[in-house]
Amino acid sequence: GLRLVEGLALEDLSALGVPLLATSSHGGDLLHRAALPWPCAWLMGHEGQGVSPALEARATHRIRIAQPGGEESLNVGAAAAICLHASAAARAD
Repeated sequence: GLRLVEGLALEDLSALGVPLLATSSHGGDLLHRAALPWPCAWLMGHEGQGVSPALEARATHRIRIAQPGGEESLNVGAAAAICLHASAAARAD
């Protein structure tokens, strides 16, 4: 299932014990081609600004959503839905 954790201090991220996947519009593996680990924790950033540099530095993976047409960023809710669906679909039988 899905477990939502908000407001976690940076130094507490390693206590989660799972790979940290940071979303990025500027680099990283394309979501539809990435081998997504499970379990994992998704790090979602602010629209336009993205994940903070301090948070991104803790990430074990950088993932980007393909955006044909050159769109710079997606609404964070839309991006989260796409990423979480990809995680679920990768585990579906």
